[in-house]
Amino acid sequence: MSCILFVGQTNVRLARMTLRKLLCLILLVATGLSVSLAAETAALQSLTAELYEPLSFSIEIDPTLYTNPFDSADVELLGIFQSPGGERVVVRGFWMQPYSEAGVPAGSGQWAVRFTPTQAGAWTYSLQVRDNGTVVTTQDGRLEVMPSERRGFIRVGENNRYFRYDNGETYFPIGHNMNWSWDGGGGLETYLGWLEELSKAGGNYARLFIDVPWFIHLEWAGPAGDYRAAQREAAQLDVILDVAEEYGIALQLVLLWHQSIVTYNGPPVLIPEFPPRPSVAADWDDHPYNIVNGGPLSGPGVFFYNERAETLFRRRLDYIAARWGYHPQVFAWEITDRIDRMSNYDPQVSGDWLQRNIGHLRRTDPYRHPITVGSQVFDPVIAANPLLDFTSLQFYQRRPIEAVTEQVSGAVDLIRRQLALNPIPVLMTDYSLNPWFEPLADDPDGIHLQNTLWAVALSGSAGGAMSDWWHTYVIPEGFSRYYAPLAAFVAGVDWAGLNLQPAEAGLLLEDAGNYAPVRLNNFNRQFTALVQDVTRRDVTADGVFPHLNSQPSYLYGRLYNNQYAQAQLYRVAPPLDTYLQIAVRSVSAQAGARLVVTVDNEIALELDLRAGARDVAARIPLKAGEHNITLDNSGDDWLELDYIEIGQMIAPARVLTLRDAEAGVALAWIQHRDYTWEAVNERVMRESLLFRYQLSRMPAGRYLIEIWDPLVGGVLGEEVQLVEEDGILTVELLPMDTMLALRAVLQPDSPEPEQIAVTEIAPIPQIAVTEAPASLPDLTTTHVPLVVQTNTPRPAVTVTR
Repeated sequence: MSCILFVGQTNVRLARMTLRKLLCLILLVATGLSVSLAAETAALQSLTAELYEPLSFSIEIDPTLYTNPFDSADVELLGIFQSPGGERVVVRGFWMQPYSEAGVPAGSGQWAVRFTPTQAGAWTYSLQVRDNGTVVTTQDGRLEVMPSERRGFIRVGENNRYFRYDNGETYFPIGHNMNWSWDGGGGLETYLGWLEELSKAGGNYARLFIDVPWFIHLEWAGPAGDYRAAQREAAQLDVILDVAEEYGIALQLVLLWHQSIVTYNGPPVLIPEFPPRPSVAADWDDHPYNIVNGGPLSGPGVFFYNERAETLFRRRLDYIAARWGYHPQVFAWEITDRIDRMSNYDPQVSGDWLQRNIGHLRRTDPYRHPITVGSQVFDPVIAANPLLDFTSLQFYQRRPIEAVTEQVSGAVDLIRRQLALNPIPVLMTDYSLNPWFEPLADDPDGIHLQNTLWAVALSGSAGGAMSDWWHTYVIPEGFSRYYAPLAAFVAGVDWAGLNLQPAEAGLLLEDAGNYAPVRLNNFNRQFTALVQDVTRRDVTADGVFPHLNSQPSYLYGRLYNNQYAQAQLYRVAPPLDTYLQIAVRSVSAQAGARLVVTVDNEIALELDLRAGARDVAARIPLKAGEHNITLDNSGDDWLELDYIEIGQMIAPARVLTLRDAEAGVALAWIQHRDYTWEAVNERVMRESLLFRYQLSRMPAGRYLIEIWDPLVGGVLGEEVQLVEEDGILTVELLPMDTMLALRAVLQPDSPEPEQIAVTEIAPIPQIAVTEAPASLPDLTTTHVPLVVQTNTPRPAVTVTR
């Protein structure tokens, strides 16, 4: 990072120093950056910059021109930039108060336009000051942008499933929530330390709330729509973004804390006194939108309806986009963290509000950062919103007051449901066993973190799962060490370019008695239920995706109730030759039915059922491998399904696979079913398992196979494997009692068979889970010294980088 300062006639170059001291010094000298802007005309300036280098143009505006510097109807500063390609980029300016290292105002406030060039070549720009819509001052200049190795902003990739930088590199988010710090916990200094630690652990993502009264916010300390009292907090975010750039961490910024629009009644459990944590009891009673505090709203329930509140919120969006939108370390805007927990939530009304404000944010943000919204509970209305760039999922189980479901199955179910509903990138941005405090007593070894991290990454999510309780669990217990293995595994994979889709692979054991059947019976048993999401369902060893609760148990006939008639589609991939059994609970009393089952478009069963029949079951053989199965009713009236069962499906280990069947790429994660936090707590003895991994529909050719250790990272063994024309990839795995990962990549221009060297895979001793590895690879990015330099002085405008 570098800064160019045009201050008087003085050339200043700062010697290399620690990052934090230098950033604080920049805040100190910021008051010297503002230079009087000449009235109507000024000398044309020629500046130089690097591609994707953040710039700040600082000018002086007569304070008598405005009453509220944050009201664009009162005063407005715009930067109008013309790209080498002829596109016009309009950037809002903003007012700011610089702060010193000691957290006190450093000089008077200043006006700035922040801009990051997205094309190399010759730009022109014009800075315009408008008073009540009338242009009163302009300053023009030229900007020569040189090519650079900076990666640029993060976008949704070409395949609409993963993320990439502007330069084409993939961005696969790995990290955790770092929602806030607080003065009692070390404040900004502590937060910067967390960024450094996350970077060293291999992380590249953090989620930060910028609307909480104890850390970063704009409105909690002052009147609604006036941010002068929050400038210290805003300056802290300036520093955080610059430090995040040095450490390679992209930030998902939460713009509206849901609890500000509710009356908080406190948690239903007793929160431990240790470790220390900030008080999070602030709510609507303290918020400046509250009429009691001088705001426009009589209660939080009218927030989604009130025009004045929406105007104020959009003013906040304008300021956020103007001050921080220029920074490539802003990964995404999250409008709010839990829209479904805000007062008077209604999916349709809140969805309309969301669409209006997403549209406004897109218009005010020229860099088009990805936009998302949080929801505590999966809501199809929110998840299907067409304006979202990606969806953010949360998976909070309710320990200690409720029994929890199996962690991996619950997380994967959410990912698969979202992908079936809206095939855009999806991130699990928040999860824990406990929504109120850290699950240290339940899982002192962080095993649910390991499992959820890998399961989500290999189930179709656009990144790893992001744990909560960073400051009381993940960081103090050293669990961020689990990120480096996943970061190494995903490195080099063209996530944004490949067509990686969830696929069902088999884990083969010699003894078929080690497998259990899968039975599906959790249908919607309402008689006139319509299918809400007409889609194929994937039947796996862990259940059905999407869930069966929206699938009617009735198959309607051709004559009666035929308006509800609809076939059911399933995909299944049993690892062994087995059976498919369909049980019919009952048939209409007025007419018969005919159950028709097709497997891979060929009729496998036609079963005539008389009127009033009950408890009928039929079983057909099913070969190992992937199959598409259709259930239909070609009779006159309805039949009701009791269950569907596939035998020999559940192995003693689970496998999650992503496959690009055209490019010849497969990525997999294999987990011993007894390697869970519950089983470890109960001291369940795990038997070491030896499987053969099998995946179909892979293009013929030679593959480089790598077997990875997900716990400490690194390749345990590799070999070259030949896939024949049948498209079946088979890999002999290593003995396992925790987890393994696998990468298989089709090799171009493969040599003749006799030239292929196959690496012998020696047995690897099992790794103790509870012990941290002796050392992890240091993935900290190389830091470039931060330098402040001065070019030829100009009289009218200051540019900082």
